[in-house]
Amino acid sequence: MELKQLNYIVTIAEEKSLTRAAEKLFVSKPALSLQLSRLEKEEGLPPLFSRTRNGLILTDAGRIYVNGARTILNLNEKANLAARELTEQKFTLRIAIAPVGETFFLTRVLPRFYRKYPNVRLEIRLCNANDAKEALLHQGLDLALVIDSQAEFSLFHSAFLAEDPVVWAAGNDFQGNPYEAPVILPPPDTYWRATCDTLLAKEGSRGEILCETSNHPAVCSLLSSLTVTAPMLHRLFAREKGLRQLPLSYRYLYYISVIRPLNRPAPPELHALEEIIAAEF
Repeated sequence: MELKQLNYIVTIAEEKSLTRAAEKLFVSKPALSLQLSRLEKEEGLPPLFSRTRNGLILTDAGRIYVNGARTILNLNEKANLAARELTEQKFTLRIAIAPVGETFFLTRVLPRFYRKYPNVRLEIRLCNANDAKEALLHQGLDLALVIDSQAEFSLFHSAFLAEDPVVWAAGNDFQGNPYEAPVILPPPDTYWRATCDTLLAKEGSRGEILCETSNHPAVCSLLSSLTVTAPMLHRLFAREKGLRQLPLSYRYLYYISVIRPLNRPAPPELHALEEIIAAEF
């Protein structure tokens, strides 16, 4: 029996559904079902759940087991918090964020997380999806918020958050020829830049590159004040006033996901961070 398995059982009991529990835990439904079956077999337990029209319901044995599991998990969390407070050492999580997601993370995710876990320190780096995967596998990175051309990651725990089309943006007062206007692009050597280059080439843009940056507020400011254009994710575009969308001949999709290593257990703080990110989407 592992703490992870106890957390799985408690979550299934709360959600009354393997599907919803798997989504909340950021694991696949088959993997969660296997963990439940393995726990019942290894511990010699009778069935903990029964299937009804209203979902999975705890059996009598299940209610006893879940009450005990909650007690153990609560004691474990209290012990961890007490030990960290005693040593006055901040617990550190190492996070990678796609550059275009920096504003979202710093303004919406970080405040919620720190209100709940003030003693957790986050080391945040900005990097593309490929660099984030490498860091998760070999450099001790704990979690990555990635924007990639794929939505499944075989080497990682992954939680798909959303798909996001790419838009071609300009300021509301833009009156020039979009195919001739200068463009703002992300830095080179990233999937996001490759997508932008492909988009502009297919659309026939002949504008020179004004600058290369992933600083979203700066991009929006330039779009509002100059006769320039820039590709951006629709999710970011929709939150801005003073911008309009230029027509595109093709549809370009990107996928936003949270990923973490398969071979390392995730502490409760990391699960909480995943949940906050998902909730903000």
